[in-house]
Amino acid sequence: IISTILDNLFLKNVDMWISNVYKRNHSETGLEYYDNCTDLYIELRRIVLDTKVFPKRTLYTDVVPILNTYAEMRDYIVKAQTRFPSDEANLAIRKEYIQRAIEAAHVLMTKIQDAIWGIETVDCDKMEQVGRKLQTEIKLLKSWKRSSMTEQSKSRKPVLWQKLPFL
Repeated sequence: IISTILDNLFLKNVDMWISNVYKRNHSETGLEYYDNCTDLYIELRRIVLDTKVFPKRTLYTDVVPILNTYAEMRDYIVKAQTRFPSDEANLAIRKEYIQRAIEAAHVLMTKIQDAIWGIETVDCDKMEQVGRKLQTEIKLLKSWKRSSMTEQSKSRKPVLWQKLPFL
């Protein structure tokens, strides 16, 4: 009985240690930009479809274009994710989709700013979290674009003549 208690106590401490190490060494996952994009949609939809914030008269002039621009950004993210960079041509297409997603995110930011300036009921404090999530999304997309490379170049090792300093 005592050994079982000690084993359980030791295993609990090991689990706690592992989780603390994981938290301390946590870095961006491969799909963090997609998760952030989903969170952005939930927050954006909650605010934009609230008739106290965006009156019904602005539905077709402001709300629908904002949601369409978000959908465009999300579609480019999905297209870039589904393009596997097996060669240089596919990598170029993937980077083009990522660039279009970044451009759509900037356009979305501009439309949100126009709505804040043009509609008197829109509160800047409510839109602040959406703006922060959108800026985070742009940052994640830019880092994803920088880190994209073909699978061949990931596994390629430098040859001896590439290492020599005098060449």
